[in-house]
Amino acid sequence: HPTTAAMAYPAITELVESVRADVRAKLLDLLDEVTGRKVLLLDSTIVGPLDLIVSPSDLKDHGVQNWYKLSDQAVSTDCSQMIFLVRCARVELVDMIATQILADEAEGKDRMYQVVFVPRKTEQCMERLGRGNVRANVKVSECAVHFFPFDKDILSMETPRVFHDFHVLGDPSGAYYAATALMSLQSKFGTIPSVHAIGGAGRTVVDVMQRLRKEEQGSQAQGGNAAPKSAADLLKSQTGVPPVRPLPDGAGAIRRREEAASQQPPQAAQTPASPEGKQGSAPKISEVVIIDRRVDLFSVLCSQFTYQALIDQSYGVHNNSTDIASAAWAKDRSNTRVRLSPDDSFYQEIRDLHIDCLGPVLQEKARAIQKTYAEKDNIKDSSQMAEYIQKFKTAQSQHPLVEIHINLAHDLKDRIQTEEFRQLLKLEDDITQSSASQSCLDIIEEVIDDQKPFHEALRLLCLYSLVNNGVKAKQLDQLKRSIIQAYGYEHLLTLCNMERAGVLRYQQGKTVWFGIKRQFNLIVEDAMAEKDISYAYSGYAPLSVRLVQMTRSQPKGWFAIKD
Repeated sequence: HPTTAAMAYPAITELVESVRADVRAKLLDLLDEVTGRKVLLLDSTIVGPLDLIVSPSDLKDHGVQNWYKLSDQAVSTDCSQMIFLVRCARVELVDMIATQILADEAEGKDRMYQVVFVPRKTEQCMERLGRGNVRANVKVSECAVHFFPFDKDILSMETPRVFHDFHVLGDPSGAYYAATALMSLQSKFGTIPSVHAIGGAGRTVVDVMQRLRKEEQGSQAQGGNAAPKSAADLLKSQTGVPPVRPLPDGAGAIRRREEAASQQPPQAAQTPASPEGKQGSAPKISEVVIIDRRVDLFSVLCSQFTYQALIDQSYGVHNNSTDIASAAWAKDRSNTRVRLSPDDSFYQEIRDLHIDCLGPVLQEKARAIQKTYAEKDNIKDSSQMAEYIQKFKTAQSQHPLVEIHINLAHDLKDRIQTEEFRQLLKLEDDITQSSASQSCLDIIEEVIDDQKPFHEALRLLCLYSLVNNGVKAKQLDQLKRSIIQAYGYEHLLTLCNMERAGVLRYQQGKTVWFGIKRQFNLIVEDAMAEKDISYAYSGYAPLSVRLVQMTRSQPKGWFAIKD
């Protein structure tokens, strides 16, 4: 439970709030560097997370006249200053910047342009500006923002397509930026003494972190008493990221390196860049576990039953909000966007509840509000009136939110009780139980032939492939043909990408799913599920959670399991 974790460990909330304050200060300082009125053009992947850090009034107070999503359509404005805020990983956006500048030139508009790359500027971005014939028109800077705080105990890089880039395209830049983000945390809170990593991407992150650390130590040794390089200067010196390749040594060598790293004294003692890094201070982060998503794809493909998970599955959750415009009961609402705020104590109470446990909680809350309204008939004097008014205002503000959650919960409950959902859930259970594999494939083919939602058909097929270590060649070829006939030839590339990522593949020997289930206790009986993380999946415990738990329960962590 994220909320429980934040309440039980206030140091986590303090750490996240420190990052939030740091990110906010960097963004506002960036705006203040351009004095006067300015227009802000934003990378679309930054717009939502940015809203969690600064408010529209903050932007107005710091001179931002208007802000827009960056697109291939030029923005028309009379403002003489324009700031572009884009991720350096999205090099294609540089062409949109060039489109805007060249459109302004064609109209004879004279502006000051500043391009800010997050978290750093790269040679590739600079070269792209040159190719667009706008390099001389812009002032280029960088803003070292690595994380966006999404909750009181959640930091997210909000970097889309990292899995696709690493596992399909073989592009390790996402792992590189993850490593630099962790290094930025260490520069602020002290060197993390214990690091665990599993999977190709996870090990790449650790390799880059070790290389950055060695280069930092080398630069400090060469500089003697000179001030150490800043994180930004250190990143500028990087020539690139290591190629993606399997490590030549095995699990034992990895474990020995981790143990050696955990025994090294914190290097933050040598870096007086922040108060947390002063000599003698203990690191505020004691452990980091880096898990490549490819290690645990089962949990992505299995159905979850917590309230927030079902909202995400049905309506989508983006930047702590959801749009209920498609719900029949919300047709008459003027505003269909519902804020799922971490500051809303009631939502924090219910978001992680299993859908079967949610009804009584909502009913109790509704009764409490009605009881507050009824108390007005028992008021006898002015002191009671003053106390009642405060309670009434609280109940009145909660009433529309409780009404929304009651309607949402009722809608979600109806969805999971449909015959179609139950059939797909039974198929999912049969796959994870590894029973009647041929009949499972037959049902998946029926789902495809009936043209059920494409993502559902692909989810079940990929789950079958993972559990059974692939699909027999003859059967998989037939299923591919059925998918292309049912959903269109454009999904031929989708299938190829799934194969490259290892999510869908031809059968390669015996399945190891039985051993994984047993050794990690992934399937939990209903009687025990209420006290275990498996409650979220109605009996299935995510492998990634079990891996993290094993770092505490076993001296050698997951290396204790030979398989």
